Amino acid sequence: MRRAFLFAPLLLACLGLLACASPSGDGLTEVVIRAETPEGSGRVFLTGSLPELGPWRADGLEMSGTGRTRTARLRVPAEATFEVKVTQGTWEREGLGPSGTVMPNVPVEAGSGRETRIVISDWKHDIGEYVSDPDGAGVPGQLIYWRDVASPRLAQTRHVSIYLPPQYASDPDARWPVIYMHDGQNLFDPRIANTGVDWGIDEAMQTLLQKDAIRPAIIVGVWSTPDRRFEYAPSGVLSAMPETLQPAVLEDFPPERRAADAYVSFLVGELKPRIDTAFRTLSDREHTFLMGSSMGGLISLYAMAERPDVFGGAACLSMHWPIGVSERFIGERAEPAWPPAIASAFQTYLASKALDPSAHRLWIDRGTGFLDGLYAPYQEAMTPVLTGLGFKAGESLEIRLYPGANHNEAAWRARLTDPLKFLLRPQTTD
Repeated sequence: MRRAFLFAPLLLACLGLLACASPSGDGLTEVVIRAETPEGSGRVFLTGSLPELGPWRADGLEMSGTGRTRTARLRVPAEATFEVKVTQGTWEREGLGPSGTVMPNVPVEAGSGRETRIVISDWKHDIGEYVSDPDGAGVPGQLIYWRDVASPRLAQTRHVSIYLPPQYASDPDARWPVIYMHDGQNLFDPRIANTGVDWGIDEAMQTLLQKDAIRPAIIVGVWSTPDRRFEYAPSGVLSAMPETLQPAVLEDFPPERRAADAYVSFLVGELKPRIDTAFRTLSDREHTFLMGSSMGGLISLYAMAERPDVFGGAACLSMHWPIGVSERFIGERAEPAWPPAIASAFQTYLASKALDPSAHRLWIDRGTGFLDGLYAPYQEAMTPVLTGLGFKAGESLEIRLYPGANHNEAAWRARLTDPLKFLLRPQTTD
């Protein structure tokens, strides 16, 4: 499933001739987006970060035309900037570039006065084709897929990727730490990853091993589902938001849809026991970690807080502090009232939990690119909350800033060795 707000460089999208009308009296301008598609493509849809495109619903807006050229016309504020993708109505049939991988988001600037053209060389193949060919991912070590893992706690089934580093086979008596990662489809295989760029966690781990910086780990990548935003939004924090902001919380996350507690219960009560039985793991808290990006960062912190007896560390990359995911809410939540409200809700929630800075470690980072840049006031508000719990910067707490980094897999891949080293370094004791 496509995650909202993943910003990446333009690939195979070119700006054509002047094609947008000048702003009208209502301040709106027409934006024209054309997609060149393979013959016989059937129905084609435009999705993106605008409300009228879902936002990021795979069948956001059907494009007109029946031949290879499909067209969408949108009326947006003249100063609007947004991002789009082209699908056949589901994320399983997303447009591919010439390399056979998923294309990154295509940025559109309404004020440029230019038509945006996108060239689709093929459509994403059935996911089973890639999952049935784990060797095609090209990872050192072994990649194993558990398909359609069901849970009585959750509405959706999901695939799970298990990565065993080369050392797992070469040292058959050893046991290994485990990192449970969210959005698992983005970790190992660019043919599957949302933006055509995987995290490259296998390469990052081997790089650190060459420097004797860490001990290798088993990686368990839990794929996200259409319920991602409800499974990853920290229910306890939402409940702790002030009454004045609860209408916005309820609109974005109706209580009957919230599934973070069920997701954490699935990880701890179902998936972890299965992993510990199937593989040679170090199953104690000191060697069991979480990692994720954006809302995957939220659920990583939340899961460790909910089950501090199970997880000893969490790495939260580009933590999506505003919690909501729609562009409208992001804009509203950049207002001055929202960051302190989020910090207060986290403070209330975390105060009731048993996180122990001597036993738990927490990594939080962000870039300065578009979406990550909006996180600055949240991170500033949250830092004293975390230090107030006893977390010490440079020891149990690491907060990093990566200037220029955006909110996408390429950015997380570029800095992945840092949080890996933080989690997998030997635990120090007084």
